[in-house]
Amino acid sequence: MFEGTNWTTVFVALATGGTAACGPLLLWSRQVKRERESVRASLLAEVSALLEMVERRNYVRDLRATEAHLKALSPDQLKLINTEEFGFALPAGENYNRVYQANVSRLGVLSAAEATQIVRFHQLADSVRADVSSGGVLAIGSVDHESYGETAGILEAAIEIGTQLIKPRLSRWQRMKNRFKK
Repeated sequence: MFEGTNWTTVFVALATGGTAACGPLLLWSRQVKRERESVRASLLAEVSALLEMVERRNYVRDLRATEAHLKALSPDQLKLINTEEFGFALPAGENYNRVYQANVSRLGVLSAAEATQIVRFHQLADSVRADVSSGGVLAIGSVDHESYGETAGILEAAIEIGTQLIKPRLSRWQRMKNRFKK
């Protein structure tokens, strides 16, 4: 059945076909890698910028100071306060997380752990934004110290997640070295 078959020709044909099939697969895998890196870099840059803004504007410090001040007041003193004097309103528009909104459908290119943390960060940040934006519990004014404490706690949780996300990742080689050091 295989007598007289020129095996060299068969192998050349198989090699040529295999190479032709591998080319598009290689290009596709490179494109996926570039997309993953681009989406990740964009999302982490936005997280970093939001963290920097929160830090520069001392939001946590101010929320905690207001919480402490209100907590120190007696119930009678609290009754005398005009709640509008204790408003904590920030001009946080709907577009503070444009990069996240534009890439929500592409979060699947990230690792499951990283995508989860990015979603958690933005959900917590969105909760804080709702509290301090027009109509929010702190924006309209409140003398309830717990409201300030809860918002500060949510913001601190978002900061912790964001800080972990933007922390430089170790290379595979560095991670392997660290495993053997332990």
